[in-house]
Amino acid sequence: MTEFMKISTKGHYAVQAMVDLATQPANFPVPLSNISLRQNISLNYLEQLFLKLRKAKLVKSVRGPGGGYLLAKKPSEVSIGEIFAAVDENLILSDCVDNSSFCSKTQKCLTQVLWRKVTDSLKNTLYSITLKEVCNEAVSLEEKIARTEHGFIYHI
Repeated sequence: MTEFMKISTKGHYAVQAMVDLATQPANFPVPLSNISLRQNISLNYLEQLFLKLRKAKLVKSVRGPGGGYLLAKKPSEVSIGEIFAAVDENLILSDCVDNSSFCSKTQKCLTQVLWRKVTDSLKNTLYSITLKEVCNEAVSLEEKIARTEHGFIYHI
């Protein structure tokens, strides 16, 4: 059985919720209950994630009737890496990369440099992809699916 690095539910859901928020009309607060329904994510879980996203200044809240959440920055100014960091997503491929005292072989390990490079590459990639880019790809994919459903076939 092959093991892969796996993004946790909190990281996945945080990105999913932020993409949902970014695709809604600007300047209109979005209730978490709406995101919960659209994305099939527990409202309680979203509340916990959005507390962290707000603390990281990625979203802002609007209280009262018609309240909800807004992006605190333009989607082009928010990286996927920032979203992961805000919800404490661990993007480290091996414990020895983050904590060399974890492994007794650190001094002799020939692969530690490899894991550090791969981890750095993953982080650099996630910090280089913006929320806007993900939203644009999602909208493009939805349009292609809609066209396919109407009898047109497009290759992705």
